[in-house]
Amino acid sequence: MAKFLFIYRQSTESRAHPSPEEMQALQAAWYTWMQKFSSAIVGGDGLKPSGRLVKAGIVTDGPYVEAKEVIASFSIIQADNYDAAVAIARECPGDCNMIEIRELGGYA
Repeated sequence: MAKFLFIYRQSTESRAHPSPEEMQALQAAWYTWMQKFSSAIVGGDGLKPSGRLVKAGIVTDGPYVEAKEVIASFSIIQADNYDAAVAIARECPGDCNMIEIRELGGYA
């Protein structure tokens, strides 16, 4: 079975913060999604908004002004093929309008 990296991207444009009730509903939806696909989810986590970039030996802080979106979190999903991985991504709750799906090379 292949493993796929789901990269969840969010726009850098500011938007209204959800109410506590909306946040609770979103968390419940994510919990339901994670339970439904628990046999396929190998790992994942959210990412903090800050970071570092090493380019040609020079280290700079992030997030990066030139970016139109940021990577907010990731999951590693086990699925038979791309179609199966896409089916899992399509059921992702909330504002998951941009998920990059990449098959892992299996080198590690």
